[in-house]
Amino acid sequence: MRREYVWALVCGLALNGCGGPSNQPVTQEDMKQTALSEVGELLRVYQFEKKKPPATVADLSPMESMSPTGLNAIKSGAVVVRLGAELPDVNEGPPSGSSDEVLAYEKEVPTSGGQVLMLNRTIKTMTAEEFKSAKLAGKSSSDAAGAARKK
Repeated sequence: MRREYVWALVCGLALNGCGGPSNQPVTQEDMKQTALSEVGELLRVYQFEKKKPPATVADLSPMESMSPTGLNAIKSGAVVVRLGAELPDVNEGPPSGSSDEVLAYEKEVPTSGGQVLMLNRTIKTMTAEEFKSAKLAGKSSSDAAGAARKK
């Protein structure tokens, strides 16, 4: 994990007073969930403003100040986002409806399981086996990054 990613997250949580339940220390899982939540918010705001989903990670760069932890997680590869996936709901507030499509996930999920962000912006935990059979929305940010490097 990149030092900048961890530092930004720790600082953000400390400033917000987010120590978890009963002000317990922030765990690695808390940090990962925060990153996925911010990715969901980045994608929601982008689609709300542009009336379309982002096609590349670079499309999200102008929004870095809004959700630095989420964008850094994508750029570092800690979170893989499925680009071009249209969100069913871009309104503020809690996510609504159900979804069976994965929008973003921790890079370890395909091999070890972990937390995933669903298309409706809810976060859930999947095993590696569940992930293998899950429907993926859009295209992988890793695929897009690899294609850009080949050019």
